[in-house]
Amino acid sequence: MPETRPRFAVVLEPLAPAFLKAEEVVSAFFASRVDSIEEGKIEILGERYVLVRAAALSVEFFSLVEGLYGPGREDEANRFALNILFDLAHSVGGSDARRFISSMQLQEKDERFSAGPIHFAHTGWARVRLLPESILSDDDDFCLVYDHENSFEADAWRASGRQPGFSVCIMNAGYSSGWVEEVQGRPLVASEVSCRAKGDEACRFVMARPDRIEGRIAQFFPRDRAERTSGLHQVPDFFARKRIEEELQASQRDLESRVVARTAELADANARLKLEIEGRREVEEKLRQAARLEAIGRLAGGIAHDFNNLLTAITGYTDLALLSLSPTHEARANVEEVARAAELAAALTQKLLALSRGQVLAPERLDVNDVLRALMSLLARLIHEDLELISELSRAPLVVRADRAQLEQAIVNLVVNARDAIREGPRRSGRITLTTRAAQVPDGHLASDGPMTGGTYAVISVKDDGGGMDEATRVHIFEPFFTTKSQGTGLGLAMVYGFVKQSGGALEVESELGAGSDFRILLKKLDEDPVETPPPTQAPSTRGVESVLLVEDETFVRTLAARVLESYGYKVSVAGDPEEGLMLANRLGDELSLLVTDVVMPKLGGKELAERIRLARPDLRVLYVSGYTDQEIVDQTALLPGESFLPKPFTPVKLAEAVRRALDAGQTSPPVAK
Repeated sequence: MPETRPRFAVVLEPLAPAFLKAEEVVSAFFASRVDSIEEGKIEILGERYVLVRAAALSVEFFSLVEGLYGPGREDEANRFALNILFDLAHSVGGSDARRFISSMQLQEKDERFSAGPIHFAHTGWARVRLLPESILSDDDDFCLVYDHENSFEADAWRASGRQPGFSVCIMNAGYSSGWVEEVQGRPLVASEVSCRAKGDEACRFVMARPDRIEGRIAQFFPRDRAERTSGLHQVPDFFARKRIEEELQASQRDLESRVVARTAELADANARLKLEIEGRREVEEKLRQAARLEAIGRLAGGIAHDFNNLLTAITGYTDLALLSLSPTHEARANVEEVARAAELAAALTQKLLALSRGQVLAPERLDVNDVLRALMSLLARLIHEDLELISELSRAPLVVRADRAQLEQAIVNLVVNARDAIREGPRRSGRITLTTRAAQVPDGHLASDGPMTGGTYAVISVKDDGGGMDEATRVHIFEPFFTTKSQGTGLGLAMVYGFVKQSGGALEVESELGAGSDFRILLKKLDEDPVETPPPTQAPSTRGVESVLLVEDETFVRTLAARVLESYGYKVSVAGDPEEGLMLANRLGDELSLLVTDVVMPKLGGKELAERIRLARPDLRVLYVSGYTDQEIVDQTALLPGESFLPKPFTPVKLAEAVRRALDAGQTSPPVAK
């Protein structure tokens, strides 16, 4: 005769048919188990399983935590152990349910529900007995009352000889509620109201929504309320936390791009708290990623600063050497090779400065449409003939304030990346589409690198139909030296990121495997006034007779700069640190015409040095020089009248021109060297 009652669980009569079918399905699942002892593997349908001693996840774990907390903190240790074991088991239960339901293709809810207790028995957790007080509804009134016969946790505690003052079957509660939560599609928690480990007759549980669990316990076990109040029986205090956390999980899908202002009182609105906490998680992850890039950028900027000091001396003395060598001198070719190598090294430091957002930008008003039109012929040469390059530009001007050369380089980098993504894909041919448009961005909108300030932005999109990227690749693409190319440097996208952030913009990336990628640069849009082309400027004079105070803490840079300026006719006073510079400035008095100072120096920076000297000489002109550019110095809005900036490395001619420009600013005719 066929079985009429399930063997692996005790259930209510109406549920018997579903549980009988579940026994067949679950038994078939576990019958596929393969033990490969030689390889150290246990597998079921291709999934790895492990065997773990019951005591290690119960009584021994509590003992371990108590030892870590130390004497006198047993209650605190037990609360921690209860919380972490519940969370772990709840997560595993939900995950096992999803995997099992998918593997066995269970469609009906009663099939998925009944598989849980049978799976529970097969994995050795306990034998489930459903009690008639259960309410098997499809709404928020859903409630289970059940026993776990032969609970592995209770058995482990009893075998140890320890009798706890609390219910110990916390993983049983977490796993069972995690499985049923996945089936029901609503947050659920379970509480053990009696436990054999404490001396009770059965390990009995109540499962319900987090906000109803205590009411259900009071409803079904009214006599226990006084006991709970007296402390003989406790509902673990983490249920209040679980109630909030589990309710928040349901709203996570709706909160990926929103951050809601913090609420002052939890009782005032649970819903607002959900929006805030879940939204904040995503924002914090974006900010952590931005912080990682910032840290790497700062490291790169520090390296670039040191390189620029060295390159200033190398390029300067190389130029001086070339001036002293005749065109036919046998050493000239070697010195020219040194000069070329120094130029390449200087280009590398510029890349490092781009990562740290410390590069010197020359922002100007420009229409991004004009920039793209001027670039199209170059971009067409960069891609292969079997790739199609399409531009769809906005009809209206999109005026932004940005460095034209750096914006062009950013677009070139994105197009080259798109080209490589297509060429490395299975088709090796495809389309790259460049588009521009204006977009209104709400405050707090999440770009790929964090929340944005609201406003109107000019959007430059570089879209390809290549192989796309998975999430694991997307989260690293802006990190310096990360590359998926066999011969890539990993600096292209990092440079784009550094430039865009330094320009006050943002980046957005959409990509899926097999669906291509869309990189979007967003820059603040300005009023659509016509972009004027500045008139050509005449080459500046380089010679002079004025008194210049040079303050530089790097000896070889200081020596080079002094030698160069003296060769151009200037009277140069040299200081190796800011304190010496202050003394020399006081001594020179009104004779001093220009202060040339490094920006970053020990004890006192160049900006502070200039401010102190200007207390007595407010009309003194200042030329800042640095290999690691602080944006507050570079930004033209931060430079005071009479101040200018020269980045390292510089050539002797560049230094002389910068000094002459600084001295001539505001004058009708500069002094002439005699």
